[in-house]
Amino acid sequence: MIRVRDLDALSRYTLLLHSYRSKPFRHKSKAYDPLVEQFTQQMGNRKYNGVQWFFTNLANALKLGHSAMTVKLDRSYWSANKAKIGYRQVKGVVDWMVENGYVALYTGNKDFVAEWRSYPSVIKFEQKLIDLIDIESVRLYIPSDRLEFPIILKDRATKEVVELDITEGVLEMAQQMNTYNESVDAVCVKFNGESVPAIEYKRSFSGNLFQGGRLFVHGGSVQLLPERYRLKYLTIDGEPVAEIDYRAIHASLLYENVAQKENHVYTLAKEGFDPYSADRSFMVVDDMEIAKHRVKYGLKKYDPIRNLYKRALMMAINNPNHTKARAALNNDIYKDSKLELEDRAYVGLLKPNPDQVLEALSAHNELIEDHFYKDNGVKLQFVDSQIALRVIDYLMQEGETCLAYHDSFAVKGSVAPLLESAMLSAWKDVMGENKFCFVERK
Repeated sequence: MIRVRDLDALSRYTLLLHSYRSKPFRHKSKAYDPLVEQFTQQMGNRKYNGVQWFFTNLANALKLGHSAMTVKLDRSYWSANKAKIGYRQVKGVVDWMVENGYVALYTGNKDFVAEWRSYPSVIKFEQKLIDLIDIESVRLYIPSDRLEFPIILKDRATKEVVELDITEGVLEMAQQMNTYNESVDAVCVKFNGESVPAIEYKRSFSGNLFQGGRLFVHGGSVQLLPERYRLKYLTIDGEPVAEIDYRAIHASLLYENVAQKENHVYTLAKEGFDPYSADRSFMVVDDMEIAKHRVKYGLKKYDPIRNLYKRALMMAINNPNHTKARAALNNDIYKDSKLELEDRAYVGLLKPNPDQVLEALSAHNELIEDHFYKDNGVKLQFVDSQIALRVIDYLMQEGETCLAYHDSFAVKGSVAPLLESAMLSAWKDVMGENKFCFVERK
């Protein structure tokens, strides 16, 4: 038995990308009922509910193109569920399937101290199991398990999904997302040579329909892949992807607004002003540690100070006061120290002081510091989501599509010039000007 966390990074991301998130339900279907009966006879009638749960989720996973599925091996999760599926049933079915060579089990890491990077337990389907399934029957009899509605509204405090009034405007947004999802569905996306399961985007708002609104892939999928793995192993229609992002998008949106009221501010844009280039003199840095990190992981560039200022600016914009921003940044620094070394953003920084970092950032960005500590992040996300949708629309008009990552977009390498033009045009459409619009290829 192997733990997910012990896989090499590429194998781990490949496994998770192809894992369907199993659910605590079961139902009868002509597609797999004979198998449920057959396997129940072998495992015993007490396992019937668990067997039916297994094949219900297996069929849904295969229909969507997955080759594995997550499983909750936690007693409390299965306690008193409506489908009457018990933990012992699930554990017994999984163990039997492993012992008889139908699946491989990769266990999660509840013992891992960094809970924010915990991994689920995953069942990988062996060919022996897949050969038993009539895929045509699955396609015919298994109902779609895809995203029901692409517009989501969440309560800001609880993060729970709340009921949405389906107005004409909401229906228009839904149609826009459906059109985008159809364009993504029409291309072949692969990671490390394997087809990626169905990619569906949803638009998620926070509190109301004028806050948030960013695009997320339902279930995470390709959005969970680190940038270096996307660039190296992701392809669209057989072409390696090119990825371009808006540099310092929220700060740049704020500077664009200020400049339209005070034209002299545009001189900063001409000089290539960087919101993250605040004072570094007080930082204690181990340059040798940074150099070794770059060599070990083959990084062309690695700037932990810039990474820190980037996160600090996000904390300053997204929190309602300085105290919460400082606490959030301090927590972020701590969390980073608990990640796998390959994933850390602040290697080589020795005990950075959040107060000093935020103070230097404010001094460097004095023209927009009035927008700090005002909880303005969700409002800026609404604006950047409008820009993202315009980018997508420009590409679709040319018969192309992209994979969106909030302020970054991946396209076929040959389409990169078109993407860059679309990004500049989309920014100007929404903001009225694009002098503070800086895009860079990763």
